[in-house]
Amino acid sequence: MTNETTSSGRTGATASGAIENDTTSAESQPTVLFFSSSFCDPCATARNTLDQVSKLVSHVRYAELDVARHSDEAERAGIVSTPTIVIVAANGDEIFRAQGAPTVNQMLVALAKAV
Repeated sequence: MTNETTSSGRTGATASGAIENDTTSAESQPTVLFFSSSFCDPCATARNTLDQVSKLVSHVRYAELDVARHSDEAERAGIVSTPTIVIVAANGDEIFRAQGAPTVNQMLVALAKAV
C-alpha cells in the first residue's frame, strides 16, 4: 500500500458526489483510498487490515491519503472522519465506503463487487 497518491492518479468527487479516478494508465483498476490522519488511533487498525487485504488482492491500486496533507481531496470525497476507506470501481463509481476500520472480510466482499 502506498502512503499517498502518485502524480499519475488523482481522486476527487464530482458535484453529484461520485468519486473520480483520474489515471494515466491504459488499464484501469479498482482503487482503495484510505483517508487517515496522524492523530487517529483506529487508523493503525485500518492500515493493518489494508496490508492484509493487499497481500490477498493484488489487482487493485491502494493509496493512503493523510487528510492534513490532502485536504482538497478529502473535502471533494466528502471525508468527515478518519479512518475512512473508499473503494472506487475501475469506471469511477464509488462502491464501498467505511468510516472506521472495516474487517478483512468486509473489504474482500466489497472488492469482489469492484471487479
